Parts: sequence; structure tokens; C-alpha cells
Amino acid sequence: INNYAVTHATGELIGLVNNDIEIIDAGWLKEMVSQLIRPRVGAVGAKLLWPNRMVQHGGVVVGVNGLAAHTGNNLEQRDPGYLGMNQITRRQSAVTAACLLLRKSVFDELQGLDEQAFPVAFNDVDLCLRIRQKGLNLIWTPFAELIHAESASRGKDQTPEKRARGQREQQGFIEHWAQSGQSDPYYHPALSLDYLSGPYGGLAMPPRSGSKRNAVTALKAPRSSEQIHA
Repeated sequence: INNYAVTHATGELIGLVNNDIEIIDAGWLKEMVSQLIRPRVGAVGAKLLWPNRMVQHGGVVVGVNGLAAHTGNNLEQRDPGYLGMNQITRRQSAVTAACLLLRKSVFDELQGLDEQAFPVAFNDVDLCLRIRQKGLNLIWTPFAELIHAESASRGKDQTPEKRARGQREQQGFIEHWAQSGQSDPYYHPALSLDYLSGPYGGLAMPPRSGSKRNAVTALKAPRSSEQIHA
């Protein structure tokens, strides 16, 4: 749907916004545009909250349980978080496309979201990583806040067909991005990539090597009950 919509868009900047997003801050778009027009910025993500106002998305760490996961999940809205990261504008390896702003020229050059390999999950993380390969930065800002009722529209992956599709996407993500050979540069190697204790939930024992170990393949692919959606 997003790819089709962008082909009909005429503006220089485009916004991908899920239909389960609720606007609660009149200045959210101005904030995201102000970040996007900075030099070398490829895309901008927002601070998304669950309907109970706990944090749902504070950026994405690549490599958690071999895949990717949101930072700050279930923090209080005004909790500073680890090193204040829940309240500061910063670079990330990826942000969710539930609310994503980027230039149409960048989207078109990269041929948009990969709807063949990732029809539902990980297409946004894949796009962000391709944007980073162009030498552009991904920015997450806490000053654009919206509510995101995640999966309210499409539902959970509870049928055998949906679970099988999810497993194919997980495996495809691992196989494709294992070739990058790089760990997430915005996630300290002393922090855990285990689903239960990271991101920002615990220390890696022993610390990972930030220069030699690939974050995407740092851990095994998760079991179907451990699916992580970005």
C-alpha cells in the first residue's frame, strides 16, 4: 500500500503513517520536518506511545535476538531512560515506518519497501538499513509524540499461515543482512542483544566485540513464539 501511495505522491517529502496512529501533538509534523531537512538525514522516526501512554517505540536496535527490536518499550512517557535516551534526539540504525518521514527521491531511488521479501514485518528496518548504506542518517526524535495501537488494524500473527509468513520474513532478514558484517553502531557492545534483557535491559556477558561481530547474526533466529516486530 505504501509503495503504491508514494507513486502517486507529488511532494518532495513523504510520510508513512499507519491507520492505527492517533495524533496527540499538534507540532509533531513540524518537528519531524525540521529534523529531515538537516544535512545527511535520510529519514526521521517519532516517539510512539501505547494507548496507555507508555512508550511503544523509541527507535530500533538491530540484532536483538538476531533480528530487531524497539528501544524504550514500556517506559513511562517522561522516564529519561538509559542515559536519558528516551528524551533526546539521536541517531538510530532504524526506526519504525508506523510513522516515518523521508524524501521521496530517497524512497524512489531505493525502490521503496521490499514487499516481496518482507510483505508485513521488517520491511521498514530493511529500508532504513538501505538508507544507511547510502551514507545517510536515521533520526529518532522524542519531540514528535503520537499514539500507536500496534497491530490493531491487521491483528496478531496467530494463524498457521501468518506464523509461517512471519518465520519466512525473520529468516529472510537474517540471511540478507548477515552479509553486512557490521554491528549496530548505536548500541554499545557491553549491552545485551538477548530478547529478555535487551535493548537497554541488561549487560552482555561477556561483552560483545563491536568491531568484529555482526549484530544481525549475533544470536539464533527466534522461535515462532519469540517473534519481534519492528
